[in-house]
Amino acid sequence: MARIPGVGWYALAGAIFVAGLALAGILTCGFIAGFEPAVQFLAPGELRVSIVAPGDQILWHEHRTLYQGRAFNVAPAMPEGTRYRVQAPDGSSIAIEPHSGMSSSGSRGSSVSVAHFAAPSAGVYRVVVEGLTEPRIMAVGPNRTWPIMRLIGEVSLIVVLALGGAIAAGLYGFLRTLEPPGPAGSGEDTQASLRKLAGLVYGLQAASMLVGVTLFAAVIINYLRRAQASGTWLESHFTWQIRTFWWSVVWCVLGIATAVVLVGVFILIGSGVWFVYRIVRGWIELNEGRPMYAAK
Repeated sequence: MARIPGVGWYALAGAIFVAGLALAGILTCGFIAGFEPAVQFLAPGELRVSIVAPGDQILWHEHRTLYQGRAFNVAPAMPEGTRYRVQAPDGSSIAIEPHSGMSSSGSRGSSVSVAHFAAPSAGVYRVVVEGLTEPRIMAVGPNRTWPIMRLIGEVSLIVVLALGGAIAAGLYGFLRTLEPPGPAGSGEDTQASLRKLAGLVYGLQAASMLVGVTLFAAVIINYLRRAQASGTWLESHFTWQIRTFWWSVVWCVLGIATAVVLVGVFILIGSGVWFVYRIVRGWIELNEGRPMYAAK
């Protein structure tokens, strides 16, 4: 007879997920609070800009903007003959290189990147734009591409881990509140229950190709119920599923670690095919009522 699942585990699952969302929100708010806006200036001319941290700096052409009460709306491309110079705080020259492909649009207007330079240290830098026959608005600000990508990665990881932890806690609590079956092999009801659980695990493993965290929920079921399947043909399915999980983790880590040299891409593709094969074969054998390994 099934007991009503305790609310404590569900509360813990909810708390884990809410805590993950809160942490992701804190990181996002902190990033926004520390957002350094680009500093505008009129070109031809120069700007003395205070850079608080070393890193890549972008020189923007704000071709559609409002500056000191005056509207500017010119072509995005800079005229031929435009020259850029950057001077470090110690007076030395800093190399500045052309940079294109980045653009920004918003309530303040539109801008495109035209050059960039690497600031080796914090301090006040002198940026000069020369060779223009008509005034244009330029701006200098840090390159935010990598920080934004890192923030997206960190927030995504936190949310996935929080979701996985919530699912794991809720599932663990639910399984603990189920009336435990009798000793392995004690009757058809016990094996029928374990067979359903094995089928559920294959389903969770398949779902993990879309929602990765279900793979962790699946292996939790395996470890919680494998002892009860001991001595039955279903034990081999639990072992098969556990091995599928751990080898998938190994191949995934190895593939990601070597993806830079392209070998990892083939490892990830191969591991994906192998993963599908393991699920399909296991499901077929389970439906046929056969063990995964031949009896020794």
